[in-house]
Amino acid sequence: MTLRKTALALAGLCFGMLAAGPAPAADPPTASRTLAGIRARSSVVCGVQNDNPPFSLPDSQGQWRGMDVDSCRALAAATLGDAAKVTIRPITGLTRFPSLQSGEVDVLFGSTTWTTTRESALGLVFAGANYYSGQGFLVHSRLGVKTLKELDGASVCVPPGSTTELIMQDWARKNGVSFQPVVIDDPNQIQSTFLSGRCDAFTRDLTGLSGFRSRQGKPEAYTLLPEFISMEPLGAFIRKGDDGWLDIVRWTQLALVAAEQMGVTAGNAADQAASANPDIRRLLGSEGEVGPSMGLEKGWALAAIRAVGNYGEMWERNVRPMGLERGNNRLWDQGGLMFAPPLR
Repeated sequence: MTLRKTALALAGLCFGMLAAGPAPAADPPTASRTLAGIRARSSVVCGVQNDNPPFSLPDSQGQWRGMDVDSCRALAAATLGDAAKVTIRPITGLTRFPSLQSGEVDVLFGSTTWTTTRESALGLVFAGANYYSGQGFLVHSRLGVKTLKELDGASVCVPPGSTTELIMQDWARKNGVSFQPVVIDDPNQIQSTFLSGRCDAFTRDLTGLSGFRSRQGKPEAYTLLPEFISMEPLGAFIRKGDDGWLDIVRWTQLALVAAEQMGVTAGNAADQAASANPDIRRLLGSEGEVGPSMGLEKGWALAAIRAVGNYGEMWERNVRPMGLERGNNRLWDQGGLMFAPPLR
């Protein structure tokens, strides 16, 4: 075919496409099966660890508190309009993934780290980080240990079926030391075993160790070693195959971060809905279709923020009392890793 004939053919094709009008819009995304179940029972079921400050623990009145609990309540506010419509399901290192896979919980928190095989082999997907942590070690002060390498040959309390044990053994091999794991699934039993002296050390995420130490009658009897041996994003997992629910869980968490970036708080969110700032208006549902695009009300993020505050407020309420600095959990423009893509 000559160049002229080719050009004429292409022109004819373009004319035909224009004459036929614009291509039909793509089909709307499939509604979330998980969201339908949540609305049917009027409750979001969240899997969290028991006695795991600052992420999840019952207070003296039996009310659940913590970063993971707040993330769960934000989901309830976003999906059901009521942060109280949550069911907290305590899980352990061994029960957490079966609980999610079986549908016993809608979303899994539980200080669970994002790893490759948890997505590729377990049929799960990481929906978003609500905390960046690292693995540390707590030792009995009477041992006089000041650095991790001084623990060569030590017994270490560690939960099974976790990245914690694998990371510990990998670090030991790389650094030419050995640890003797004392593997216990129940979090309360791990803690009591360590306190009894049957383990020289206790390893888990550094934040959890700090909270555990601070609750002891004599915190000075335990030393938190200065090293941490990993960088771990912790947050929500859901089952694969429900992209609508993935959108909701991911963007609810990001909305709390975006609120902090924009200065929107639990106290001023209702007034800020009338802001002239288009980003704030889209966040709070005064304009745009962000909520409806996920099958939610326009005010989904407004409800979540009014219920639990922005990410910074969650931190101040749950983590600051433990004396921990935000570090990697600061906003991106303050040297941290927390940021929210545009909600539009």
